[in-house]
Amino acid sequence: MLRIKFQIRSAGIASKLFAIDEQVISVEIDNALPVTEGEVFLSLTVGFHADISKESLSNQLPNIQIIDMSEANVTPHTYYLSVLADLSDVSVLSLLTENKAIPHTIVGTDSHLDVVASVRDWTHLKEVAATIEDNHGSLELVGTTQTESIGFPLGSNKVKQSISGKLSDNQLEVLETAYRLGYFKVPQEVTAEEIAEELDISRSTLSERLRRVEHSFCALLFGPQE
Repeated sequence: MLRIKFQIRSAGIASKLFAIDEQVISVEIDNALPVTEGEVFLSLTVGFHADISKESLSNQLPNIQIIDMSEANVTPHTYYLSVLADLSDVSVLSLLTENKAIPHTIVGTDSHLDVVASVRDWTHLKEVAATIEDNHGSLELVGTTQTESIGFPLGSNKVKQSISGKLSDNQLEVLETAYRLGYFKVPQEVTAEEIAEELDISRSTLSERLRRVEHSFCALLFGPQE
């Protein structure tokens, strides 16, 4: 099996979001669920340069129905959107699944879409690439990796939405700081004492918050499903 990463020019829901007045940093398609023959329910993570209201966004996207919009606690000015859109707004995703490729991530910037997917082999890759090029123009293959594992399909990163609602602001701050400074890397790039100093908290407070974060992750993974 091949894990592939490629770029195509910005299209669909990503290009519509980048066309609004507010400055958009990135658009990630988290999940997609067909509703009717021509409509799809999308879960998106969208990063802006500043805060934005649901009303303002709805006014600028008249052909897209925003069902729900909530602010992500992990990253400033980032929102989780649930929208009802036309199937053509996620055509690259449709083309991947129709050609039996496994989509992993689809992230849009102002100029292009970065797509990571898995295909069976080189022949399958050529078939998928040809179909996408027919519909989206040129395709730039960024990288390929031979892999024995299918990996997580598109939508698995919904865990970040679930966990963000289970952590306090202080716990999120500790987790983000520890990650950013390299605490979870092997070998560690920073000590717990250095993280505590960065956050201006005691070592014991840091330890308590990290343990609560770990407990929340374990509860999400292994606890009873709601």
